[in-house]
Amino acid sequence: MAPEAEGPRDDSPLSEALLAPSTVRMFGRKFVGLNIGDLGANAASNSPLITRLREANQRQVAATSEGREPADADVFGLARIYGFSYLGNYYKLPDPPVMLVFGKGEEVPAGYIDVISMSQMGVEFKDSVFVREIKVWAVDQLDISIRIDITIGWIKDILLFEEMSPDNNITGGQTVARSDLVGRAELVGRAELVGRAEMITTPRKR
Repeated sequence: MAPEAEGPRDDSPLSEALLAPSTVRMFGRKFVGLNIGDLGANAASNSPLITRLREANQRQVAATSEGREPADADVFGLARIYGFSYLGNYYKLPDPPVMLVFGKGEEVPAGYIDVISMSQMGVEFKDSVFVREIKVWAVDQLDISIRIDITIGWIKDILLFEEMSPDNNITGGQTVARSDLVGRAELVGRAELVGRAEMITTPRKR
């Protein structure tokens, strides 16, 4: 009889331990569009996230100077998250955000060939499969992280229309009306503006 596959350690966030219900599994892949530069970590801050980033960065520098690879827990970066599982349910994100993650992530088996474990998925029943290159990061619901939502569009839509108002106009000048920011292509056709009563054809007089 073949030996059973080794499961996660008892102290692993993917195990069925006492605090397992608070575990959130985030599924995605490494985001290479942005790089984390200067952390700007305040040494006097007692924020758990700032403390963790500062200490992880210090251990990375020490490991590099000693010619060894830093521990997985000290590796942090950005990942685009496409979905997450929590309390036995899987949630697909319509607009995948970019999240700060710690560790390189655990590979998720792709397709129907390999069997994905409960520890990795966090859901006991599944009828869908993952594609290749997807990894899972386990976090706690009370962890502090960073979320980046990327919006691409016309400047007038993602900046002017969203932010211009008399409330934040500190110069006191006239605020451009919304209609002046709408392009010709975004104008609604006449047929969509006509009320139902006006769309009824009046019979001709004979």
